[in-house]
Amino acid sequence: MAYNPAENAFYACTGDLDRGEGHGKECHWLRGIYDAAADSWDWQVLVSSDANSRYKSGGINFVDGQVYWVADANGPKNPSEPYDRGIFRCNPADLADKAKHTRIFDAKYGLAAMTIDDGVIVAPEYGGANPCDTGFIFSPDLGKTWAVYDLKEFGDRSGVRVNPRNSDGWFRVCLREKWMNRAEVLFIKPLSGAPGRPLPAVPGFHASPGRRSARRREIPAR
Repeated sequence: MAYNPAENAFYACTGDLDRGEGHGKECHWLRGIYDAAADSWDWQVLVSSDANSRYKSGGINFVDGQVYWVADANGPKNPSEPYDRGIFRCNPADLADKAKHTRIFDAKYGLAAMTIDDGVIVAPEYGGANPCDTGFIFSPDLGKTWAVYDLKEFGDRSGVRVNPRNSDGWFRVCLREKWMNRAEVLFIKPLSGAPGRPLPAVPGFHASPGRRSARRREIPAR
């Protein structure tokens, strides 16, 4: 779920797969407005689709009047039919019209999460759908340029949540083993002035026994 202050509206996407004939389409984009005085919601379905669709979505963000999202398209399809994947952008009013969408990154695998913070895009890849270990798709300039990283030193992990940068410039990433089991908390930070040069993990810290460990990693901005 994400809030669009320009409309004073909340957006959400539901659904994960196709359950077969008679159950209808499960993937829906919803738009809701909350009436605080009446303590009530007004929800509308903006679009419904099957699971091989850009409307099976996550990582919803609103920036400068545009909605950005990632596609987790992975449902049944014909052998010749491509998966409708990538990172997309459009005017919220044009969400139901694919012809008015812009695919700003053509992802080969499904994506489920993304955070945009002051023009910096961080979209983690996830192990269940991708051969990488701890993968990230990164743009420092709202999709004009891109870099893809695989932080293999952390093993087979999936980033399921990315918090905006803290006061020191670090993104906080909640990691899972594969996709479900809780793992580490990772802090990552883009570095300027080091294009294409891989950096080792910098010393981090561990939480108290029984808690998830936390690690830090700086990546070169390209």
